[in-house]
Amino acid sequence: MRIFTGGYTEPILMGSGEMVEGRCKGIACYDFDEQTGKLAYRTVTGDIQNPSYVLADAEGAYLYCVNELKDWNGIDGSTVSAFAIDRETGALHRINQQFTCGADACHLSFSPDKKYLLVSNYSGGSLAVYRIREDHGLEPATCILRHQGRGANPERQEGSHIHQTVMAPDGQHVYVSDLGQDVFACYRADWEKGWLLPEKEKNIYGIPGQGTRHGAFDVNGTHFYVMTELTCEVNVYQYKAGQAELMQTISAFADPAQQTEGCLGAGIRIHPSGKWVYGAVRGTNHIAVFRVEADGRLTLTETKLSGGEIPREFILSPDGRYLLAANQDTDNICVFAIDEHTGGLKEVWNQENVYCVTCISF
Repeated sequence: MRIFTGGYTEPILMGSGEMVEGRCKGIACYDFDEQTGKLAYRTVTGDIQNPSYVLADAEGAYLYCVNELKDWNGIDGSTVSAFAIDRETGALHRINQQFTCGADACHLSFSPDKKYLLVSNYSGGSLAVYRIREDHGLEPATCILRHQGRGANPERQEGSHIHQTVMAPDGQHVYVSDLGQDVFACYRADWEKGWLLPEKEKNIYGIPGQGTRHGAFDVNGTHFYVMTELTCEVNVYQYKAGQAELMQTISAFADPAQQTEGCLGAGIRIHPSGKWVYGAVRGTNHIAVFRVEADGRLTLTETKLSGGEIPREFILSPDGRYLLAANQDTDNICVFAIDEHTGGLKEVWNQENVYCVTCISF
C-alpha cells in the first residue's frame, strides 16, 4: 500500500494568522507496510505549488490536489490539479489544472460515484464542483457557491470560510463546513448536472464562536461528529431523515483548563469499527481518543502527543490498525498502532524529512 503527502512549497499566511515557511518539495509517495506500520520513501513529484490537500483515487490510480494560493495569474483564487499515478514508481504525471474561483483552496472530496470533485476555498468562502473527464482530468466548474456571513469571533469569523464538504448518508445531499458562520450548510445534489441546491432547513448549526471545521458521519449514518477549530470541542449530533439534533459538546482536553490561547482543533476521523472517534489539536499537539457509547455520545479516554508539532491532518489506515499524524512544523509523520480493544495509540514509527507535511492520502 502507498500513501501520498502534500504541504506548502512556498510561504503562506494562514487564516489563523500563522506564517508557514513552505518547505515542502512537492507531492511525495511512500510505501506503507501494513504489517509493521513503517513507511519507506519512494519519490517526490516537484514543481507543484502548495499542494496542501491531496486526494487519491486508489482504484483508478489518479490523484487530485488543491494548489492553495491567494491569487493565480493576478486573479484572486487557487487552482486544483489532476494527476495520473505511475503504478511502478509512484511518480505523478499532470493531466490538467482548473481555477477554483476562490482563494486558499484547502479541501477536496469526491461525489459518491466519483464522477465529480468538490473543492473548498477557505479565504474565498466558496465551493466549486468539477466534472471528472474520462481521462480523469477536470472540466471547468459546473457549479460555484459563495457563502456570505460572519460569526461571533471578530478576528477569525469576520466572513465565511469554507473548510470541508461531507457527503450525507443518502448520497444526495452535501454538507459544507463554514467556520465563519459555525454551520454545516446543506445542499441537495444534482449529480447529473453537477449542481448543488441549498436546503437551509437541513443546516447543521454549531454554537456561536466554536469555528466549525471538519465533520464525519458514523458508520450507520445516525450520528454526525464535528471538530471545532476555535474551541477545540467535538459536537455530537443525532441525525435522522436529514435533521440533526445536538446531543453533546465535549472538549478534546482531559482538563479543559489545559487549553491555552493558540490551540486550534484540526481533523476528526471515525474508526472503521465505529467504536472510536479521534480528533487532533494543534498547539498542544495531541490526538484526543474518544470512546463511542451506545447512544452515540463520546467519552474521552486518552490524549496522546502527536509525535511532532502542528498535526494539521491525520488519517486512519483502511483496516483501522494504524493512525498516521502529519506534523507540519516538525516535518514528520508519526505512525501509531491502534489498540483493538481500547482504541488507544502506541507509536510504532516516525518518518522524518516529510517537509511541511499538511495532508496524507492512501
